[in-house]
Amino acid sequence: MDRFFSVFGKLALALIILGLVAFASFNLGKTKTGNNRVIDYSEIVTNQTPTAQVSETAPSETPKKTILGGVDKSAGLAFFQYSLKTSIEWNETSEAQTSADETLILKKGGYEISIFQAATGGAVCLYPGDPDFEGPSSRYGIFKDLQTNDNLALRRSGDAGDTNYTVCQKNSEGDYGAPTSYGHISLKLPAGFDPKTLTEIDEILSSLQKR
Repeated sequence: MDRFFSVFGKLALALIILGLVAFASFNLGKTKTGNNRVIDYSEIVTNQTPTAQVSETAPSETPKKTILGGVDKSAGLAFFQYSLKTSIEWNETSEAQTSADETLILKKGGYEISIFQAATGGAVCLYPGDPDFEGPSSRYGIFKDLQTNDNLALRRSGDAGDTNYTVCQKNSEGDYGAPTSYGHISLKLPAGFDPKTLTEIDEILSSLQKR
């Protein structure tokens, strides 16, 4: 009888051990299956990639060109021979009656910039608050200050509601006059003009430089 219980006890112990091993193996396999889900993180990284590419995209710019103007120094004029920069959307023509004059005309749609060099007189440019001047002068109600690549101070001068402007230059005494060192500069705008194109014209005038 004692021998029977001894054998039965050993058999029961063996069954318990086998059960524990099977249970542990089941839990280990379940844990590994759950850990396989870490692959989902690669999907998160992939979803972030297009956003980064969009933020690095830079807007394209309209190509620019350099235009040369000015009467040859042999003509004896005091004006600069000059260069300026415009986008390729502007078309330029040069007109001359003699070897001592030149008109450079830049056009884009209904917008026009004219730079005229010849032996002509000048006039003082007057603005709100300036006293009257005895002599050739023109008075303007509004203006926009500009500075060229030569560090010359210009003013795009006109009146409210106008579509025509004259460009004046600051002299050593501190007042303004026309013509400028680059010539007589005038602007024509179409009715209902786009302020962005007027800003572009200001940038063209600011690119003026002696050569």
